[in-house]
Amino acid sequence: MAIKMIVTDLDGTLLTSNHTVSSQTAAALKQANDQGILVMPASGRPLSGVVSYFKEIGISPDNYAVVFNGGMVQKLTGEVVVSHLLSYEDLTDLIKLSEGSQCTLQFMQKDCYLTLESQLSDLMKLTTKLTKMPFKFIKKEELSSDFTFIKAEFLGSASEIAKLKAKIPKDWYQRWEISGSGDQIIEINAPGATKGNAVHELAEKLKIKDSEVVVFGDQANDLSMFKNDSFCKVAMGNAIDDLKKRATFVTASHDEDGIAKALKQIL
Repeated sequence: MAIKMIVTDLDGTLLTSNHTVSSQTAAALKQANDQGILVMPASGRPLSGVVSYFKEIGISPDNYAVVFNGGMVQKLTGEVVVSHLLSYEDLTDLIKLSEGSQCTLQFMQKDCYLTLESQLSDLMKLTTKLTKMPFKFIKKEELSSDFTFIKAEFLGSASEIAKLKAKIPKDWYQRWEISGSGDQIIEINAPGATKGNAVHELAEKLKIKDSEVVVFGDQANDLSMFKNDSFCKVAMGNAIDDLKKRATFVTASHDEDGIAKALKQIL
């Protein structure tokens, strides 16, 4: 199989439970990079939350990153290639949905998280720690009608997130891309802003066929990549069943060098 692009999710895929890249996985990706294969992340995180791992591996800063779940494509240098934005009207409706809920709402611009909360929850503190992106506290009345943002997230306990999901109007699933990377989060993106679409569009721009792309993932926000019939799709051993059912094959878990083991078979 001739592979020209390797795309990996971060949390639960590239990163171990300790939020590190194993030496075996780093070596396998560096070897692929040195062979001229484009190695890139596709994450719900902002660029600040992915770039250090790829610098550590030794990936060229000219490489690309799909961030904010496909809401933006950037070079590792920070240059924006593509962005899909949400509007002030979108934010207003999301705020209404959150009213009466125990879940917290945060929304993201390129370089910061914004929140209407008066203080950060424990999950929000963990988010900013992992992504290295700061929070700004704002009030809705401070925002103008031309305000835009890249992505929104609801954070909360699994039970509270389940309650909030049940309140989402069905037509909103056509209005936005709604996904998640676990049972404590709901992620909202602009229509068409998915990891799968971003990877396909970037590959097309770089004259890479979908059949020359391998993708790695573990959660629901990776599903768009696994719906592309032409990608080589590798689900981690710890992946949700929906991904495993659509996978070309299933590798070991993120704590068992799953990416390195799969690349040994593929390349």
